[in-house]
Amino acid sequence: MPYILHELRGSNISHYELAEQITIGRSTSNQVVIDDATVSAQHAIIEKTDDGYQIRDLDSTNGVYVNGKRLTISPIQAADNIVIGTHNLRVVDALPNELEKTVRIKKSWIPGIYYTDR
Repeated sequence: MPYILHELRGSNISHYELAEQITIGRSTSNQVVIDDATVSAQHAIIEKTDDGYQIRDLDSTNGVYVNGKRLTISPIQAADNIVIGTHNLRVVDALPNELEKTVRIKKSWIPGIYYTDR
């Protein structure tokens, strides 16, 4: 089963198993919540298709980038890099063995500033 690794500035924040569909956005009603002012409340959706998975932009303000190209809809597969706001979502076939090394990113009271406990 493929996964999405959620990364910010090179550090893993979380991971999500791809299901029939996964919504992405700033609103807490999404499965993948990205707390970033450059991300729309309902930004994008990843959907299972007959050929695998695809990501679709939900008319967001700042768009969805797949491997560096802004796209409205695009098939995705392992090793693809999706950029939404300042966050990366990397598609992988399996989770890395060392997920215990995942850094937890925390939001500071200063807008746009994040920090870790390490």
